[in-house]
Amino acid sequence: MSLTVFFIVLSISLGMILVSLWFIRRQLNANKIRSARIQAGEERYLEERQKRIDSINVLLKVANTEEMGWVEASIRIKHLLDQLGLDLSAHEDISAFYLVTEDTAHIPTHEQWETLPKEARKKYRKEMQDCEERYGEHLLRGKNSLSLYDFS
Repeated sequence: MSLTVFFIVLSISLGMILVSLWFIRRQLNANKIRSARIQAGEERYLEERQKRIDSINVLLKVANTEEMGWVEASIRIKHLLDQLGLDLSAHEDISAFYLVTEDTAHIPTHEQWETLPKEARKKYRKEMQDCEERYGEHLLRGKNSLSLYDFS
C-alpha cells in the first residue's frame, strides 16, 4: 500500500470519526432537551393536579353555604374528580357527589338557565332543594370523607 493511499484512508477515517462525534453530540443535546421538556411537563402536570385538589378543598369549605349549594358544589367536585382521573362513585360516603350530579344532570345550566321561563326555574329549584334534602346527610359524610381523602 502506498503512502498516498494510506493518507487517503486515514483522512476518510478521521472524517467519519468527526462526523460520528458530531452526530453523537447532536443526539446527546437532543436527549438533554427532551429530558428537560419531559421534566417540565411532569412538573406542570403535578401543579395542575394540585390546583384541582385545592379547588376541591375550597368547594368543600363553601358547599352548603349561601355562596354555593350542595347541587352546584357536587357537580363541580365530581367534574374535578373526573379531571383527576378518580372514580370514587363506589366509595360509601363520597358517592353522594356522584348521586347528586346524576340526579340533577337534566337541569339546564349557565346560558340555558338564563333563557328558562320563570316557572321552569322555579320547578328546577324545587327539584334541587329536594335533592339536597334527600342526600343532605350523605353529602355531609361525603364532605368529611373527601376532605380527609389522600389524593396521592
